[in-house]
Amino acid sequence: MESALNDTTMSPRGYTTGAPDDRERQIGDESLEELLSDPHCRYLLQYLRENEGPAELPAVARHVVAGITHTEPDEVTEDVQRRVQTWLHHGQLPRLDDHGVVDFDPDAGTVALADDPER
Repeated sequence: MESALNDTTMSPRGYTTGAPDDRERQIGDESLEELLSDPHCRYLLQYLRENEGPAELPAVARHVVAGITHTEPDEVTEDVQRRVQTWLHHGQLPRLDDHGVVDFDPDAGTVALADDPER
């Protein structure tokens, strides 16, 4: 029996694949301006600009939470840090990577500004 999906499937990021321009159309649905309007993204980019080279996700998550809550990174609980880290890993970082803003390596658990010469 033939598959109902034919040549079109869903990727882990929710993009349809099959036609070459499907991915670009999905990325374009969320503009870079909309993505950067999220304060989590702004604190993430601030942290990456202030630190040279790739940053590890736990440190990024602590900085983002600290910025949002107006606290110090060492005051962020491990539970909150892990939840935000997971959210960044599966949400914002892949989108920012798709837009060419950051270089996100999910296997290494690191992120850097896309124009970072260390990357």
